[in-house]
Parts: sequence; C-alpha cells; structure tokens
Amino acid sequence: MSNRTLTAPPSRLLSPRRKTTAATDIAGLAREQLAHFHLDPDSAVGAPLQRLAEKLYAAHDDLTALWSATLQELARLPRGDRLMLFNAQKFLAFQLAKLLDQLQNPTRAVHQSLGHSAATTLAKGPYPTFDNVAALFSANPVITRTATYIFACTEWIDDAFQGREFLHEIYSRLLNPTSISLANHIVDLEAGPRAAEYLAWNFNSGMAAIDALLAHLVGWEDVVLASRHIYGGTYQLLHDWYARKSNLNVALEFFDGATAAEFGRALAGVQARHAERLARGRAIYVFLESPCNPHGMFLDTPGICRGAHAAGLTVMLDATVGTPFLVQPLQRPAPEERPDFVIHSYTKDLVGEGNTTAGVVIGRNVDMFMPKGDPGWEHTLFWNVYYIKGAFLDSDKAFEVLSGMKTLELRMLKKCINTAILA
Repeated sequence: MSNRTLTAPPSRLLSPRRKTTAATDIAGLAREQLAHFHLDPDSAVGAPLQRLAEKLYAAHDDLTALWSATLQELARLPRGDRLMLFNAQKFLAFQLAKLLDQLQNPTRAVHQSLGHSAATTLAKGPYPTFDNVAALFSANPVITRTATYIFACTEWIDDAFQGREFLHEIYSRLLNPTSISLANHIVDLEAGPRAAEYLAWNFNSGMAAIDALLAHLVGWEDVVLASRHIYGGTYQLLHDWYARKSNLNVALEFFDGATAAEFGRALAGVQARHAERLARGRAIYVFLESPCNPHGMFLDTPGICRGAHAAGLTVMLDATVGTPFLVQPLQRPAPEERPDFVIHSYTKDLVGEGNTTAGVVIGRNVDMFMPKGDPGWEHTLFWNVYYIKGAFLDSDKAFEVLSGMKTLELRMLKKCINTAILA
C-alpha cells in the first residue's frame, strides 16, 4: 500500500498540500501530511496517524476507481443487481461514518484538554464535527442552520472559492447542504434518466428565480418574445423593469395561440419589426409558461422549442403549474424539443402548504456551473448571477419544500380528478 505511486491525481486531492505537494507516492503524502501539522511520524501518536493517513489516501484511489466502474457498468446491470450495488455502497458510507465516529474519541479528548475558559466554551458552543457524524443516519436531509463553515486548510479553501472543491461549502449564501439536497431532488424529478445532464439553483421565491434567469441572459435592448398568458408577476417584471428605457430598454413582444406554427409566425414578425436591433447584435429570447397561471392553457412546448432552436434562440419555460407530476419537458427524447431552462415556483403546488416561498432554475450543467477559470465559466448562471446577487434559499425554507413535496403526487392527483369532474 505505502509504495503506490501517484500515477493519477485522486490521492493528491486528500492532501492539505494538494497543490504544492512534492510527494510521489502515498507514503510520501502521509509523511508530508504529518509534517504539515508539525507531528513526528515516529512518535506514539504520529505512527498510527501516518498509517491511517496512508490507508485514507489508498481508499480515495479505490473510491475513484469504484466511481468509474459504476458509471461504466450501471447501464448493463439488471435492476436487482443495481439495488444490491446501491445497498453495498450505502453500507460503505455507514462504515466510513463509523470510522469518523471512532476518530471523535481521541479528537474530543484533545479538544477538552485544551483548557478553554467557560466563556470561550459558551461562545463557541459544541465543536460541530464531534456531533454531526450521526446526521448521516437521518431519514431526512439535515437542516444546516449556519452562515459559515469550518475551513479544512488553505489549499482546500482556495479550491472551494474557485468552485473546484465540491464538498467544502464556504458560505451559505452560495451553497448550503439542505438547499443542495433540494436542488438534486428537483433535478431527479424533472430530468429523470437525464438527471446527470442538469443542475439546479434554488432561490428565495419563484420571482427571484425568474429574475435571476432573465438577468443572466437578457442584455441591453435585447428582445423578449413571451407567450401571452404568463403569470402576472412575470409580466410586471418584464414590462415594468426590463422593458423600461432607464433599465435595459428590452423590446417586449407577446404571441397569441399555443402551436408551433403560431409561434413561428409571431417570431417572423418580431424579427422583421426589430431587424435594426438584431443587426446591431442584439438577441431574441423566448419565455414560455405552460400550463399557464391562471388560465391553465397548454402550449406545444416541444414544437415551439424546436422552432426556436432552429432559429438559434434560447428558450425559458415556467413549468410551475404543471409540476413534474404532469409535465417533464427535460425528458423529451429529442434535445431540440427541450427548453434550455425550466423554472418552478416551489411556493405553489410543489410545496402545497402555503407556508414558504421558494423558486428554482434548472438548466444544462454547462449553462449552470463550471469551475472558475475553465473556458466559459463566467457565462454560467452560478458565477454570473447566483454567486453575486444573494437571492439564495436558506436551509429552513429548503426543508419546508422537501417536506411538502412528499405529498405532491397525492395532491396533484386529487386536483386532476376534481378538474376532470368539474369540466
């Protein structure tokens, strides 16, 4: 184990010197780690620490290999084998948690021996890593009520600020574990088998989500072509802010009807009326709502998306009223029939209890996030808007949404039955 060479980078990621290491094998990484914390590897505590560190570096390599093998083999496994593999991997997580819990015993003893004053102990509260491990066994996502996080080491934190360390949250205005759990959940529901292709960012209201997406895409004197029947708040945002000359002076156009043909005729008219803007390099963006609030009208979203994409346009879809129970536009087999972005106001039927406001934008991975410095990173929704504007969803609201969504199917089914009877 100790002479495994660093032919690939996975092991290095666990090192506190992941960027500056001079080690060439796992044993070297472990020795370097002890030196980083000024510990003697030959001392009574240093020797077991080094052996444990070596095993962790090796385990990281094996986990990376397991990840790769899982991705390669998953499609070929029957469902029963997938279930057994899932249970085996889940048990590994529990075993790792048990190791962490075992580590708490010596770590807590050292912490208690530091002799902090009562005032310091009261002000700091319990050291969270001692008691958070058991949260892995919770049947529900943990409500992570914190603004800040404990930093592991400078090189890990530097990566976190660049978006290259996905475990290490740095500030809850940017990322919070409860909100991330909700984002992953809505992507699973909305994108289904294509969930790996999409990401979601949560906001503190549906309108905040819509505004974030419009702010991300729409620029000075661009053109927005929207379906006629959109939510009143969306109309106000487009008409009273984006179209105002003192703001972005956007040309706001609406199309009547619900078919791809009607959209095509409207688009041709918009292109003719705003030829001068388009000649100056301004763009047309398409905003749809289907089914719409409050009329319930359905659009031919796949057909409209196909026509818009053929013209090189970006399509936004507010799918709040339908929820993933009724419509899954991102699961269309043909990519050109899918909207580029899907918006939900969690506040409505997804929560279903009227006790919180929240919203979400879902888009392709490449449009939602890239590590800072990668080509095009500045054009992703995370860095362009989410990271800097602060309209994030806090952990309590995220948990309210997750709790409400458990009854989504029952509530939507009842609404559909009532609608069919009344119709």
